[in-house]
Amino acid sequence: MALQILPPDSIQTSETFLDLQLVLVITGLAIGVFAVLKITKFLSKIKIDKSAKNPSYTS
Repeated sequence: MALQILPPDSIQTSETFLDLQLVLVITGLAIGVFAVLKITKFLSKIKIDKSAKNPSYTS
């Protein structure tokens, strides 16, 4: 047989794989943004005492 007709590739499998990757990327980005917002909120609550006019450094 010179030519062989192959069955079509499973397009449904590759589409669900790409959909799963897209969902994982979006979920990862959402978790990253949530973590950054929580960290910035925590850091904004920290008060730095700027009343010391001349800090002393020892060497």
